[in-house]
Amino acid sequence: MELFLKLVALTLRLINAVLEPILTWFGGPPRTEPFPVIANEVLRVPASELAERIRQRKIRSVDVVRAYVLRIREVNPLINAVVEERFEAALGEAAEADERVAACGGAEQALQELATTSPLLGVPITVKESCSVKGLSLSGGVVRRQNLTAEEDGEAVGYVRKAGAIPLLVSNTPEYCMAFESYNNVTGRTLNPYDPRRTSAGSSGGEGALIGAGASVCGIGSDLGGSIRIPALFCGIFGHKPSAGIVPIKGHMPVCADAHFDQYLSLGPMCRYAKDLPLLLRIMSGSNAAKLRLTEPVNVDALKIYYPQKLDFTINAVPIAPEIRESLRSALKYFQNKGTYTEPLNFRYFCDSMQIASTALQTLKDVPNVFATQRPNLLWELAKVVLRQSEHTFATIFMYLLSASKATVNEKNRDRYLQMGAELKQEFTNKLGTDGVFLMPSFPKPALRHYESFGHVTGFMYTMIMNALGFPATQVPLGFNRDGLPVGIQVVAGPNQDRLCLAVAQELEKAFGGWQSPK
Repeated sequence: MELFLKLVALTLRLINAVLEPILTWFGGPPRTEPFPVIANEVLRVPASELAERIRQRKIRSVDVVRAYVLRIREVNPLINAVVEERFEAALGEAAEADERVAACGGAEQALQELATTSPLLGVPITVKESCSVKGLSLSGGVVRRQNLTAEEDGEAVGYVRKAGAIPLLVSNTPEYCMAFESYNNVTGRTLNPYDPRRTSAGSSGGEGALIGAGASVCGIGSDLGGSIRIPALFCGIFGHKPSAGIVPIKGHMPVCADAHFDQYLSLGPMCRYAKDLPLLLRIMSGSNAAKLRLTEPVNVDALKIYYPQKLDFTINAVPIAPEIRESLRSALKYFQNKGTYTEPLNFRYFCDSMQIASTALQTLKDVPNVFATQRPNLLWELAKVVLRQSEHTFATIFMYLLSASKATVNEKNRDRYLQMGAELKQEFTNKLGTDGVFLMPSFPKPALRHYESFGHVTGFMYTMIMNALGFPATQVPLGFNRDGLPVGIQVVAGPNQDRLCLAVAQELEKAFGGWQSPK
């Protein structure tokens, strides 16, 4: 690991230790009133089941959409996750969906055709703002873009809409998706539904908060370094980062003109119920879905379960919290009790995973710039942040400073890290094969306090490395710690073996209960 980054990471950890009591005090008191209970049981039905009930005319799409609109209006003042909504248009589309079902007249063949062509007909969804929903905000939390709207749906969003889903809104992100907390100077800060003193993470934090709060059954997020999986962990839901290049990224903002950008950025599903993941992924993948063989059954008992041999690393790394360790042990023990094959595995080059991931990202060309000029005066921008005169957030400038300084990797070691990444990918691909998964933390701690993420930069190595390698990974909730915060792990598989991750997620949901509403 580069010496400079070691010093940066260690310094930030020390600063965090000093600031922790201050952040606790500034975070305010805990919530005194219970989080609004889910009164309408429709809100507890998985998306795939909602679609089936709508087709069978057991429930109207209009009633489902209205129920979610009411829930969003109830909880959004508590979490601040909505950037812009389209409730009126959504209700109109729900009425059209009900008319399409009624036109089938109950004919089985017509309904089966509807299930094939429009498997999510009438089901409301939510979308991360960066993923382009026609007519809705595409500001990315950037002040000078705050009046911009998407001219058309992003490609993956278009697939989901073609399948009959009804977008309700676009949800909050950090400025330009460049931070690990969903805060910007346009929409403000998104709060965690389980504890408002804590972050919902980023950059898909608005989606995580809405889904965790029971205000959305499923949504679309994006992930460049953990931006689906970490919000899913912090908000107690499921989130899947697909294999590289499977889900089209056209329409995402920001986007890099580099032809290899889709090997690192992934769009993927986020939801409360694991059974919805395969359907959503199949739809979002378009013609690439055939590569994943998602309809093939998976015998979970016949899988090989691998896990890290050790979780103690360098002094500058963020220590794994006891409850995250226990989550991993509990999942492992569950499979061992079933007689499933398990094996400890050394994560080769793990201590260098931040450098491997950073080096891979630094090979990208034409990376977009959040600033108005190509050569911003970052020290002046920092001064303006202190004086509250900058249109940018401190987090954006902090992340830009790290990337611009190239502190994460020494130029002379660039080829070495690229080679290490290639070796690691090949080694893991060979080991996992077509019947193996790797259970590992997605982040060292449950939901952090607001502003606390700056001291946990190295904690993102667990997710960033999977983007660099292009492996699929599913975040799985596994209960709560003693403070009532969600805990869980990610399930990793080899390239295009997403179905293994999803099958294990469904198995663990049955064993540990999956998503549970905030109290």
